[in-house]
Amino acid sequence: MPGLVNTPQVVRFGVFEVDLRAGELRKKGVKLRLQEQPLRVLAVLLDQRGDIVTREELKQKLWAGTIVDFDHSLNTTINKLREALGDSADTPRFIETLPRRGYRFICPVDDALTGAPTVAVNGAATGTLTAPVTASSDAGLVRKSRKLLVGLAAVLLALAALNVGGLRDRLVGRATAVEITAIAVLPLKNLSGDHQQDYFVDGMTEALITELGKIGALRVLSYQSMLNYRQTTKPLPQIARELNVDAFLEGAVLHSGERVRITANLVQASPERHLWGETYEFNLRDVVAVQGEVARDMARGVRVKVTPGEQARLSTSRRVDSEAYQAYLLARAHLSKTPTPTNWMRTKEYFEKAIDKDPGYAAAYGGLAELSMRHRGSSTRNPGDARQQARQWAEKALKLDDTLAEAHNALGRAAQQEWDWAAAEREYRRAIELNPSYPIARVNYAMLLYAMLRFEESVVEARRAQQVDPASPFVNTWAGAAYFFAGRVDEAMASWQKALELDPGYADASLVLARTLLTQGNHERAIAELRKAVVFNERQALILGALAQAYARAGQREEALKLVGELKRIEADERVYVPPFGLIWAYAGLGDKEQAFAILERSFEERRDRMVWLNVDPLLDPLRSDPRFTDLVRRIGLPTQGSRQQ
Repeated sequence: MPGLVNTPQVVRFGVFEVDLRAGELRKKGVKLRLQEQPLRVLAVLLDQRGDIVTREELKQKLWAGTIVDFDHSLNTTINKLREALGDSADTPRFIETLPRRGYRFICPVDDALTGAPTVAVNGAATGTLTAPVTASSDAGLVRKSRKLLVGLAAVLLALAALNVGGLRDRLVGRATAVEITAIAVLPLKNLSGDHQQDYFVDGMTEALITELGKIGALRVLSYQSMLNYRQTTKPLPQIARELNVDAFLEGAVLHSGERVRITANLVQASPERHLWGETYEFNLRDVVAVQGEVARDMARGVRVKVTPGEQARLSTSRRVDSEAYQAYLLARAHLSKTPTPTNWMRTKEYFEKAIDKDPGYAAAYGGLAELSMRHRGSSTRNPGDARQQARQWAEKALKLDDTLAEAHNALGRAAQQEWDWAAAEREYRRAIELNPSYPIARVNYAMLLYAMLRFEESVVEARRAQQVDPASPFVNTWAGAAYFFAGRVDEAMASWQKALELDPGYADASLVLARTLLTQGNHERAIAELRKAVVFNERQALILGALAQAYARAGQREEALKLVGELKRIEADERVYVPPFGLIWAYAGLGDKEQAFAILERSFEERRDRMVWLNVDPLLDPLRSDPRFTDLVRRIGLPTQGSRQQ
């Protein structure tokens, strides 16, 4: 066939054999009926096996100069080819469809010219070609046997001797591929056809991100940031530029009863080419082991350095009850939703169900610890009770598995609110050590550091958090605060504006932006920002308290007093946690120091959250010169060598 000089004339894959000179496809030696155009498409895919062959490329090679409905013709041709191979678009063994982009031949082949198997989907970047792997768990854990076939140098010599130039060039290109240091995991596809399984597939995506995040040599984009690309039609190079990553892990999940199949492929963004891929089929009880195995295999496949400690953390032999795992994923799904009382309770119920089904499931205890430190939506009015619960759950989780970054982060947060600064820093640093791409721990540590007036260190953590979670309003908001306290006002403003672009109703972003405007004397802009935030957050006590201070400082005392009345009604009637700092800020703006310090003293006794940031909270500036304020800072154990450094 013309134009296929790079492909040997006889190629075998699975039970099939293609004789390109004779124009025949045979199965177990029996010739199959296949028209010329499907066979030509197959030859092109084989010639570029492992690489994406775009629809446009196929059009130029095989339909150039013809006047046809190309899209319909190509789709029909691919369907005929799949029918001959007994292949499926949903669970491909031979030809993978990349929607709107093209196709890729993913099955290993034997070139009859060389007599040596060449596998484009495994090990290409390592300099070693390895056989494809299907993981199974019939004996319990997923086990794979790999056979070393041939060193890359020997293969290249053989190819050179046989003058198979195109394949040789592609292999050389892969061996010298750019270093992969940052990846994004695209939301996995749900192949079950059942939308009720979406939570399961999303949970698998998040779990793979968590496992890959344990590799310090990789920067792994967060699950939150990747959700925005679920339905995108943007090409991979454009997404890579937006996220500043080198490659994408994409794949699909098929879940049926107790069986799960994961197909994973790593694709370099620019130039766009396949680097690694494998399929894993296993019992749901082995899911935790397989997730770590995928991370290890991918790292090995593209030469990412994995330390012995990381290797150990990615290797587990623990099984998890299948019902417990599915309950855990449902809990994670509710945890990611808007923090309402209903979602908070559903999250708690599913974590508890997971523990009931599997009392040794460490991640579920860690999830409860994480939930306990999230006050919004919680029915717990006493923060001391929440801290005690978080500590108990986190310690239980770490007894079962001391490598859970989420549990260490929860312990850090609890220690911080108990004003045990050394323990808080130790736990945050441990969480980051266990998962360097864990943005929440990075942000929490940044917030602790600026409370300690260690502003430049805070900026380092904030910037790394933004790098791994650029689409999170939470991360952008509090990274912006770190920049502000370090005197980088323009960077702070940019971060807050980005947070509000991502979520116009995100109260914390409006709050920190408005309080900065107040410190700059821009009262009217601060009022406008807070009034806009009230539209999205009617009864949010902190927004109302900040707005009351803004009114008071702008000379609109009556408006401020109206909001004080509203805050008192909320405090009396609300059934969920209500932070007291709304009233503290309002009274501070009104100049009523007695009321402000009375509530501050109660907050001190109850160890309320925002007491940690007394030294840097701009809305407390009207109280800062009072000796009682200095005394509070001293009693909490915060640094006393001045206030904000800008």
